Amino acid sequence: MCYKHDEMSLPKQTLQEKFWKGKFGSNYIGRHKKNKWVKNNKYFFRKCFKNLNKKKIKTMIEFGPNNGLNLIALNSVLKLKKISAIEINKVAFNELKKLNYVSPTNKSVIDYIPKKKYDLVLSKGFLIHINPNKLKKVYSNIYKSCKKNGHILICEYYNQTPVSVNYRGNKNVLFKRDFAGEILKKFSKTTLVDYGFQYRNDKFPQDDMTWFLLKKHE
Repeated sequence: MCYKHDEMSLPKQTLQEKFWKGKFGSNYIGRHKKNKWVKNNKYFFRKCFKNLNKKKIKTMIEFGPNNGLNLIALNSVLKLKKISAIEINKVAFNELKKLNYVSPTNKSVIDYIPKKKYDLVLSKGFLIHINPNKLKKVYSNIYKSCKKNGHILICEYYNQTPVSVNYRGNKNVLFKRDFAGEILKKFSKTTLVDYGFQYRNDKFPQDDMTWFLLKKHE
């Protein structure tokens, strides 16, 4: 975002946006072994979609994909011709542009205004890093981005009550809560289709991630 002109009319970035837009977000790219994580992600997404007709998913968007390890796996699993993505970090955005099937936008999801609707909206390891005071806005963007009878896949750290967790020595940049439950409560036309848990010691680990597949009825 640029604040060089008309600063009073533009929203200020949250601590969490600055954190991921800056050096930490850029360095995050090299933390995971690409081939290993893509393999794990393929297994994970097949599990998430086991009771869903994958052929009906023709369009999708991911919020906060970083350099696209989820999207590389999903391109293989869903055989999509084009995938949209919203990524705040410029270095990660440039990596996404190298994937010819990904159409990325370099923007904060908080400031993003949905203009299209998709068969699938994905948040995986993303909502945990959003300022709690901005979650309602992000939930709304997720919901508005989903087509009628489309699906929302929420894959995050779960906790019954909201809690902040120290993240690699940094405070207030990682939060656990019932994200899917809050979306279901906020939007009455969403229903729970399936859910599960992926253990960090699984053959194809996902760092103790809980996933929820929701459907939007309208």
